[in-house]
Amino acid sequence: MNVDIGDILTSWPYDPDDDLIVRIVDTPNGPKLQMRIDMGLIQMEIDHHPAGESPGGFESWLEYYENEQIQYDSGKVDDYFSLSGDDCKLLRREGVQYYYRYLSLMKIEDYERVVRDTDRNIRLFGFVKKYASSEMDRWALDQFRPYVIMINTRARVSITLKNNPSTGIEKAIELFDRGIGEIISFYKEYGISAEIDSSVELSVLKALKNEFLRKSPPTLEEELRRAISEERFEDAVLLRDRLRDKHKEN
Repeated sequence: MNVDIGDILTSWPYDPDDDLIVRIVDTPNGPKLQMRIDMGLIQMEIDHHPAGESPGGFESWLEYYENEQIQYDSGKVDDYFSLSGDDCKLLRREGVQYYYRYLSLMKIEDYERVVRDTDRNIRLFGFVKKYASSEMDRWALDQFRPYVIMINTRARVSITLKNNPSTGIEKAIELFDRGIGEIISFYKEYGISAEIDSSVELSVLKALKNEFLRKSPPTLEEELRRAISEERFEDAVLLRDRLRDKHKEN
């Protein structure tokens, strides 16, 4: 068996100026997702566990431990279910595997799977935060929640605009507001509101939201004010009537 991957790397050169180099390849075992790195590549499953693992027959270690917690609590044991340092280390490792995958999926614009994997990692953060025995282990994962919320929001917006290119802007703005609110809540939850203004994730979402606001069609009220200011009085009368009819319907 030839274990040298030199020919593969030569045929797929690394570009240090490209932030992420990703492709899907067909293999005898189905399609695989590959990420090119400077001295090699990372290969991942597109669905299920990125590394193809099935711990204890479950799709991931997160689901394995979630089942353990359910079984533990249903046994009416006096003790409280908790995750040890080794448990959390394993879950962190798995979280990084999903991170590599959703970054790669974002690059190839597979937004549905990005939402799937980011939702999953947010669930992971919440599970470890609730059951880890160490505050350090809880923070080690949950500190990345704003970043994952930001990626999740961008993917959801992309799906919305793809499905509704002409009418999705208002929904996109709602999604941005939700993501922004969740990130702000994170900082307040940890008592670090002073860091809100310097949050990169918030800056990204706010900038994208403002861009969409500029693209958003004007409301009837805005059109009426503009018509009056430009002394287009016939248009203003028509807009006023449309606005009155709209209020009657509501």
